[in-house]
Amino acid sequence: MIKIKNNITEFLILILVFFLLFYSSNAVLYPDAQRYLDGSFSQAPLYTFIIQIMISTFKTLNSIVILQTIIMGFGIIFFTNVVSIYFHLDILKKLIVSLFLFLPIIEFYNKILTEPISFAFSLFFMSFIIKLIYNFNTRNLFWSGIFVILLLMTRTQFFFMYPVILLIYLGLFMINTSKKNFIILVVSFMSIFIIHNSLMILNKHFNSTTNTSKNVITSKRGIFHFIFIDSMYISSSKDAELFKNGKLKKTFTEIFTKINDQKATIKYYDGRGHHGLSFAVIRDIAKNSDSLKNLKKQDNDLFMNIKKEISIKLISANFFEYLRLIFKKFYDSTWLFVFVPFFILLAAIIEFYKNRSNLTLFLISLSSFAIANHSVVYLFGRVQPRYLIYSDFMLLIFIFIIISNFLQKKRRGF
Repeated sequence: MIKIKNNITEFLILILVFFLLFYSSNAVLYPDAQRYLDGSFSQAPLYTFIIQIMISTFKTLNSIVILQTIIMGFGIIFFTNVVSIYFHLDILKKLIVSLFLFLPIIEFYNKILTEPISFAFSLFFMSFIIKLIYNFNTRNLFWSGIFVILLLMTRTQFFFMYPVILLIYLGLFMINTSKKNFIILVVSFMSIFIIHNSLMILNKHFNSTTNTSKNVITSKRGIFHFIFIDSMYISSSKDAELFKNGKLKKTFTEIFTKINDQKATIKYYDGRGHHGLSFAVIRDIAKNSDSLKNLKKQDNDLFMNIKKEISIKLISANFFEYLRLIFKKFYDSTWLFVFVPFFILLAAIIEFYKNRSNLTLFLISLSSFAIANHSVVYLFGRVQPRYLIYSDFMLLIFIFIIISNFLQKKRRGF
């Protein structure tokens, strides 16, 4: 009876997982899902690889839904157990944590998107970071590195993991100062870098060979897809003079004229960044412009280089306007999840400088993970809440844990 009581959250999560799958395991397809189903291995290939393995084995999309739902369920169970051990959660708090983390499963479990397994991998990653901080050993270091690589291979969004893991390793070395530990951490970081980039090079080679044999032209958006839209949004007619190259000037003028005619620049529309009205307008005009459309058909890399050159020139000339736009993206979307981790990070760094404790290093890890995730989305993508679930749910969980533990200690003090 005691054993069942101690594992009630695990049983509950498993019951809820099977209830969801019993209710419906039919896959829901978003427009983004098509590139995974088409077998596009461009950029981060892991989810496409999983889909192809599951479909070739079970011949149905339902198998993918079942797999990603179970992985998320085990991610919640593992994360909750680790947090319970190191932050001394009672059964009620453990139950609240588990149920709160289950909310993203309800929303995403049956969608053919990278969000489900990315959410699960994020939970596993932070679990092993907690274990690594409180119990520094090669086993925890190994598994935290594995989940860094899995995240990097699942979404290009997670390239922010490099500075985050570097910051964590620096903190670990400052707590566990020795030449041996320094070598271990350097080897671990270099292993992550080499394995990730080797896999991406192999994937690019495989993808190139496959597409060549099939006579397929791969379309890649890259980070300048979104930066280009930002740069056009903040531009003005006088910016045409920035371009000495005739082709670039013609491309900019053609796109800007149409955007300006539809009043989609910052001069006419300045609400909620530009994602309410102008984003789709600029994207569609650029996509259908004669200059870029013909270029994309001929050479996708050259097409992206043209967008890159235009973006850099426009942002350099309108740099403060660009900074203002980025700040608006921060502020107009989920500003609370930027300013709260920022002040947590600031307080944790100050305290870590004075007293190198495990708790302050963990708070640095969590807050930097949240800030970096948001920053990448605001700088290099379109702001959508589903891109932020990896950090925001964990952030709220630990705010709840820290406050509840503080109140518990306060009560004992009286």
